[in-house]
Amino acid sequence: MTSDSRRVVIVGASAAGMRCASRLARLRPDWTVTVVERRRVFSYAACGLPYVLSGDVDDADALRRTSDGALRDAAFFASVKGVTVLTGRSATEVDGGARSLTLARPEGELEHLGWDDLVLATGASPRRLPAQPRHPRVRSFHVVEDLEPLHAGLRRGEITRVVIVGAGLVGCELSEAFRALWGVEVTLLEAASGPLPGVADAEIGAVIAATLRRNGVRLRTGAAVEAIAAFDDRVEVAAGGERCTADLAIVAVGVTPEVALAHSAGVALGITGAIAVDDRLATNVPHIWAAGDCIEVRRLPDGRPLHLPLGSLANRQGRVLADVLAGRDDRFPGAVGAVAAKVFDLNVAATGLTRTRAEAEGIAARSVWVTAHDRAHYWPEAAEIAIHLVYEAGSRRVLGVQAVGAGEVAKRVDVATAYIARGATVTELAGLEHAYAPPFAPAIDPLAAAAFAAENQEDGLEARPPDEPFTGARVLDVRHPGERTKHPLPEATAMPLEELRAALPLPGRDRWLAVCERGARSAEAARLVRSSGGSASYLGGGMQLRAMMGLESER
Repeated sequence: MTSDSRRVVIVGASAAGMRCASRLARLRPDWTVTVVERRRVFSYAACGLPYVLSGDVDDADALRRTSDGALRDAAFFASVKGVTVLTGRSATEVDGGARSLTLARPEGELEHLGWDDLVLATGASPRRLPAQPRHPRVRSFHVVEDLEPLHAGLRRGEITRVVIVGAGLVGCELSEAFRALWGVEVTLLEAASGPLPGVADAEIGAVIAATLRRNGVRLRTGAAVEAIAAFDDRVEVAAGGERCTADLAIVAVGVTPEVALAHSAGVALGITGAIAVDDRLATNVPHIWAAGDCIEVRRLPDGRPLHLPLGSLANRQGRVLADVLAGRDDRFPGAVGAVAAKVFDLNVAATGLTRTRAEAEGIAARSVWVTAHDRAHYWPEAAEIAIHLVYEAGSRRVLGVQAVGAGEVAKRVDVATAYIARGATVTELAGLEHAYAPPFAPAIDPLAAAAFAAENQEDGLEARPPDEPFTGARVLDVRHPGERTKHPLPEATAMPLEELRAALPLPGRDRWLAVCERGARSAEAARLVRSSGGSASYLGGGMQLRAMMGLESER
C-alpha cells in the first residue's frame, strides 16, 4: 500500500454502491475499495424484475449480466473491476472516531472493517401498511428473492387471483405481468383518485386507468386499505368499504430510505427522512458520504428537498461520488424527476411537477393538451401520443410534462426535463431544435406543439380540459364528415374548418367550444370565431384524447 493509498468502504452493492466502487477503482487503482452487502445476490437491475415475472425477460440472471453476457458476481468485480465484495454481511454499527464498521454474519459472528472514507449506499425498503400482517400470502415486490415464490405459485396454478395495493409504477407493471402472461384475475387498489398519483394528473391518469380496465384489471381508485386478513388458503383485503378475496396480496405503496446505519453514525437526515447530503454527496459527518435511494436530492430548478428513489439517479450519483472521492471537482446538481413506464400497450412518461402538486405549492399552474403523431403522420409506423404540458401563468415557466400513447413518449419527456432543469419558459421550449426525418419525427415536434398551445393560451386562446362536459355547451364540430362517425357528437353544430371562415360571424352570442379530432383544427377554429367578434375556446387534445380517457363522445 502506497503512502497516499486509502481504504474506501461502501455499504450496499446496488446501483449507487457498485457504480461508485467500479469507477473509483478505475480512477484510483492503488486504493482499496471494499463493498459490503447483506444479500448473496447483488448488482442486478431491480427495475427489470416485473418484466421477468411478465416473461418479457426470460431469466432473472439476465438482470445480473453485462451487455456482453458476463455475470456480475463477486469474482467478476474482483477480477475485472478490482473491487472486493463481501456478501452475506450486515453492517450494524459505525464508529466514526475509530473509523471502523461492524459487520454481522447470519450465524452471529462479528467483524470489524477499517476505513478512511465510508459510503452509505443502503438503498430503500418497501413501505409497510399499518394493517399489513406478516404472512406468506402478503408480500412486497422489491428484490430478486421476491420472484421465485411468485413464479412457483403461478406455475403450479396456486395463484389465480391477486390483489395489488398501490397503483404506482410497480403496481401498474405487476398488473400487466399477472394479466398478460399468466391470466391472473387482478384487483388493483389505489387510495388516490387515479393511477400513478404524483406522476400523472387526472387527465393522463384517466388514460392509464382506461388502459388497465380495457386489459381486464379491476382498478378501484379512492380505495384506501382498511384491513388485511391472511389465512392458510386465502387473503382478504378491505378497502373503500369493499372486501376483496384473493390467493395473494402484494403491497406496492412505495419505499422508505434505509437510514438506521446512518443514524447510528450521527449522520443528519433531511426533511424527507432520507440522508441529507450536499452537492458533493457529503453528509454532515467528515469522511462519511451517501448516494442512491437512501438520500434526498434537490429538486431542479428550485432546490426543494425530495426523495427520488430511481435507478437512473442512483447510477449518476455513484459516478459523481467516485469522482469526488478521487479528488475531482464534480457535483450532483439535483433532479427534475423524470420517469417512464409501460402499462400494457400504453407508453407513459412524465417529468417535473404535476398541476396538482404545483397548485398545492401555491403556484398558479395552467395546462394545455395536444394529441399528435410521434412521426410524420403519413409514415406507416406513426403512432399517436398525447402530451399534457403544465406551466406557470404569467412567467410562462415550464413546470412539468406528461405524455402517453402508443408512440414514442420518453424522448419528449427527456427533452422537457432538460428545459425544466434550467427554468425555461414555454417560449424557449417552443424554439426547441429536434432531429427531423419522417421515420423519426414530424416537422413540428409534439412537444413544441404543446409549447405553442401554451403560448396561445397565455395570449387568450383558452384550451379546455379533454374531459370537459358537453352538456349545456355550444359545440362547434369542425371535423370532416367521415371523422364524426368515429366519435359522434349528434347535437353539435357541424361545420368543417374549410367552411368556417365563409360562415363567420356565427349566429348568436354564445360561447362556443370548438372540437376536432386532435385539437389543432379546433384551436384554429376558436381563433377564427374570436377574430369575428365571437367568444370561443377549444377542446384540448381533441376527441382522440377524450377517447383515450375512456369517455363517451356523445352528450
